[in-house]
Amino acid sequence: MKDDDLKNAIEKLELENIKMEHVSKIGEGAWHNVYKIERNLEKDLVLRIRKKIAYGQLQAYKEIDLITEYESSKVYYQQANQCSFNICPSVFDYFLEESSVFTVECFMGKGKILQCLSDSEAFTIGKELGEFFKVMHRKNPDIQGFGNIIWNGKYLEGKVKQETNYIWQKDNDFYLCILNSLTTSDLTFNREIVENKIVNLIENRRKNVQKISLVNQDVTPENIIFNIDNVSLIDPFPRLDFDLKYAGYFVFSYKFLLPAYSNASRYRKHAYNQNSSILNRIADGFMNGYISDNENLYKCLLDEYILWILLEAYEHYETLIESELDPKTLQQMGDKDMIKNRLTLCLNELENLSLDNSFTFFNKRGF
Repeated sequence: MKDDDLKNAIEKLELENIKMEHVSKIGEGAWHNVYKIERNLEKDLVLRIRKKIAYGQLQAYKEIDLITEYESSKVYYQQANQCSFNICPSVFDYFLEESSVFTVECFMGKGKILQCLSDSEAFTIGKELGEFFKVMHRKNPDIQGFGNIIWNGKYLEGKVKQETNYIWQKDNDFYLCILNSLTTSDLTFNREIVENKIVNLIENRRKNVQKISLVNQDVTPENIIFNIDNVSLIDPFPRLDFDLKYAGYFVFSYKFLLPAYSNASRYRKHAYNQNSSILNRIADGFMNGYISDNENLYKCLLDEYILWILLEAYEHYETLIESELDPKTLQQMGDKDMIKNRLTLCLNELENLSLDNSFTFFNKRGF
């Protein structure tokens, strides 16, 4: 990040009495450099300046994509704050020019780092998140449609515009399709028990159509402020999708995905594998907050967890077929040896889940 880019952004914000010494870098993601702007009489701000190079490649300026991304974040923040007061920034805006792209939002605090959380604190935070997402998922989204969110020139909408039940059945068909790809491959795993488990799961799942909600595809600890009394969410990746499916995604991310990706360069610095027990307790708390004592909801969440494992295995298998990996894949997933090892983890997990009693699996992990 050049100093000129930062100075240019500060000037465009037109904030009174702000000098460069009031600005400090507090983070860096794949797409943005992140700065804190300290103010005396008003709440501090966070400035995210878009990188011109991401994953080793020059990023073309595509205004429609940028509007989609930032308008989606704005809508997510607004709906989230309606569900839980001040869980997301109440101030959010963005600036677009080919030479300079940045967002600005109110600073939500620093919070504890993952490895400093106690087991009880991790569980409490997870429970608070579970309670929030339960309310968020039950709320009807202001955006119509399904799937990836797009800006049509006037407003946001889901890319898919079909009847909910049709979308739901296609979703179930998709899992059977990728199951077939894995069971007809040359991979080594217990095909029979995995296939029986998934086929029975999908047969039951078809009967219980889930609700379309505004969901968040990025619930990593990087985007959560771990304040014990007031947990906060930042930098979401919104999508219109099914509610329990994405509740299951949170559990899947914290119990399996993040520790499994610890060796990829994108995640190595976060040491998720060393903190897997804390991640596990956050997931346990999430389930407690989201489902309470509802055994049926518990089973639905486990089923979604299994389907996310199935999808992860399929994506790893498909990636290995490619002759070369692009820079983004190498950074996010690692080299082919890492991907093969992670695929084995996925297949082992599928086998264990297919053998295990649905109502005892998470209890074995501390829930």
